[in-house]
Formats: sequence, C-alpha cells, structure tokens
Amino acid sequence: MSYNKVVLVGRLTRDPETRQTLDGNLITTFTLAVNRGSNGDDVDFIRIVAFRKLAELAHNYLQKGRMVLVDGKLRINKWKTNDGQPRSTVEIWADNIVFVDSKKGDREIPDEIPYEEVFGQDVETDEDIPNDDEPPF
Repeated sequence: MSYNKVVLVGRLTRDPETRQTLDGNLITTFTLAVNRGSNGDDVDFIRIVAFRKLAELAHNYLQKGRMVLVDGKLRINKWKTNDGQPRSTVEIWADNIVFVDSKKGDREIPDEIPYEEVFGQDVETDEDIPNDDEPPF
C-alpha cells in the first residue's frame, strides 16, 4: 500500500499565474514559502499547481503575501534538457486550499464564497426542508 499526501502552510511569494489548456481547463500555479524551523531562517519554496475550479478560486482570491494551507499530492517531474542533462522539479498538485489569514489586499475577498462558485454544482434547494425547529426524528 502507498499513500501520497502533503499538507503545507505558507505564504505566497507572488501572485498566482493562470493559463488555460486547449480543452478549456484552467491551471493556476504559485509558490509557497514554507518555514522549516521555528526561527524562520530556513525556508523552502514549493511550487503548487491547482486545476479547474480550484485553479479559478486561486486565481480570483489569492495574492502575494497571503497565508494559505494547501493539501495535495507530491509530484516529481523529470525531463532531459536539449543537451541531454537530466532535470527534475518537485511540485504539489493541490486538492484543497484553505485561507489561513484574513488579509485583504487589492482584490476584494468575500467572507463566504458560494459553494456552486467553487465547485460548479448547484446547491440543493431547501424546498423539502420543513421550517420548524423540530429535529426530523
């Protein structure tokens, strides 16, 4: 059995960059500065990649200096340069992004983001839910 799960808390080093694939899906990348020690001298800079609706959320609401928690999967990309030298880079493919601070900058950040805006699904209507305060059992 294997398990690939990473949880990081850090600050964005710059505003996210977003691009669109040929089939219309969004991909947003940004770099997190994550302290390794308690004194803050040792810092790792880790590339984060978000896809589709999560990419849209990152593009719309994240900015340089914002502190976030990212959980996702570790991914190591390997390739060879034009002269045949092997290269690799480590990145995290985000499954979830959580705002850790309430810092507001140039972009307006709402207190609550509608579920359908983040996940692209309609929220069930509450027509079938009774208006009384009694539990349903």
